[in-house]
Amino acid sequence: MRATHYLNDYLQKLAGKKANPAATAYYASLDQISTVAPEVARGIVQELRDQRRNLKLIASENYSSLATQLAMGNLLTDKYAEGYPNHRFYAGCDNVDEIEARACELAKELFGADHAYVQPHSGADANMVAYIAILLARVQTPELEKIKEANPSKLSQPEWETVRKAMHSQKLLALDYYSGGHLTHGYRHNFSAHLFDAYSYSVDQKTGLLDMENIGKLVREIKPLILLAGYSAYPRAINFKEMRALADEVGAVFMVDMAHFAGLVAGQVFTGDFNPVAHAHVVTTTTHKTLRGPRGGMVLCNTEFAEWVDKGCPAILGGPLPHVMAAKAVAFTEA
Repeated sequence: MRATHYLNDYLQKLAGKKANPAATAYYASLDQISTVAPEVARGIVQELRDQRRNLKLIASENYSSLATQLAMGNLLTDKYAEGYPNHRFYAGCDNVDEIEARACELAKELFGADHAYVQPHSGADANMVAYIAILLARVQTPELEKIKEANPSKLSQPEWETVRKAMHSQKLLALDYYSGGHLTHGYRHNFSAHLFDAYSYSVDQKTGLLDMENIGKLVREIKPLILLAGYSAYPRAINFKEMRALADEVGAVFMVDMAHFAGLVAGQVFTGDFNPVAHAHVVTTTTHKTLRGPRGGMVLCNTEFAEWVDKGCPAILGGPLPHVMAAKAVAFTEA
């Protein structure tokens, strides 16, 4: 299949008029792709046409800027940068350090968070990082203190088995999948139900709203390690201050997954009692959807969990995606 010369075709159609810099950059990038894989370039162009001609009513779909898209298409993808800024497994990560640190600072400023971690590749990854960070901080660390050994690698097999069993016997209480919760909130076909002893709360069958009285009853009965709020299909605002109070009653960690409404938090539509960042210990989100960034994830947290969240690698993740973190920084700037 022959390559298509997108930039040349665009410039010819201008008939002497001034070229749009954004369009020029877009068509130039397509030309580079087309010289190697013309079918891929044509697929990208067709997707542009489809998005222009069709109204997308899928709530989790995205609408990213050209600047965000172009920030992903560069040689940052060549870099391995396991670890976190200024604490990498590899040398030569100075530029990645600067970009990641900038993305984190922008995220903290945008959401008013104490700490931000922008490495997760998706919302599911962000939830995995958050779960493990909470387990490390609230379960493993106290167990290691009992043994008087801070390094798990130095434990005997019986000692490690004791720690491991404590880690894997914890309770998660979250919104039921069929009431609008997400797969990663304890759905039995998902890793979250294998990692935790998972329980769920539901909406009131008559009103379709969260039944806070019943949630409080469940919290007191179950006494979960994590009380999780947030949703993928619940079209209402949540009073996060009220839910944090329930978590505090039993010493639970209050976690919020705001992937589907992060843009409303960044845009200060959800404020006060309805702002999850102001009330949760840990908040996870995607960076696309209503936030309009690149496809990826992020964890926000208070200072208690910052150290453990930053250990997403090696706990869950391997190498981050530097080119996507660059695009996240662009999107946070736009927001």
